[in-house]
Amino acid sequence: MIIILLSALLHLEADFVQTKEMQLMEEKQVSLGHLSYRAPDHIRWKYQSPETLVWEIDGEQTNTNPQIKRLLQMIMTTIAGESINDTNHFEVQQEGNRYTLMPKRRELKQMFQTIILTLHPETQIAEQVVLIEKNGDRSTIQFHAVQTEYMPER
Repeated sequence: MIIILLSALLHLEADFVQTKEMQLMEEKQVSLGHLSYRAPDHIRWKYQSPETLVWEIDGEQTNTNPQIKRLLQMIMTTIAGESINDTNHFEVQQEGNRYTLMPKRRELKQMFQTIILTLHPETQIAEQVVLIEKNGDRSTIQFHAVQTEYMPER
């Protein structure tokens, strides 16, 4: 889900605004948060408002339910550049810097109808992620204040 396509990434920090649109509610829900990724297998997704909530995976350890763990693992594989090229899990359509991922596997189809990634043209870091759930609800995540650290070139 989702952030970068470069395997040389060691660390990524970004703030985000997440807007949730649900069919059963007229008003959109807006959350602010912070994402931290450390290669190869640590991710921390922290909502700072309207409530504080933290989801975290560090290797095999997690403090979240199985669906959230699967979502965070999917985010990590996307950060590592695997999801966009993973034809076993997703059918991928590309239009410029926009990638539309349609889940193929049952466990992903139970969560998502479509995932849309829009990457920054120069850095290839996600600027926006749209998660369209199976029921049609939509979460749009806009990233900003992105900071990265890469492996030194040899």
